[in-house]
Amino acid sequence: MSWDDFVDNELDYKSNVEKEAIKQMAILVNAIIRRRKQLGLSQKDIANRTGMTQSQIARLESQSSVPRMETLLKVAIALGMNIGLEEAATRALGS
Repeated sequence: MSWDDFVDNELDYKSNVEKEAIKQMAILVNAIIRRRKQLGLSQKDIANRTGMTQSQIARLESQSSVPRMETLLKVAIALGMNIGLEEAATRALGS
């Protein structure tokens, strides 16, 4: 089962906004994983840069839970990345 299938069919969401938030977090985590690998860095390297443990980085990368935004920001900054906001092509969910 793909991640998209899991997100679409297996999780019980309180709203479409919650569903979209989880999808967006997964996109951010995938970008973080790609960047770490592009730079040839280990999870331990990122842990040292962020003051986190290697197991925390592994848990983030496993996507077994929804990470806190602070955690995503710390890891992104350690990888020389920015996280920005942009207006969605469609109208706001829930409105």
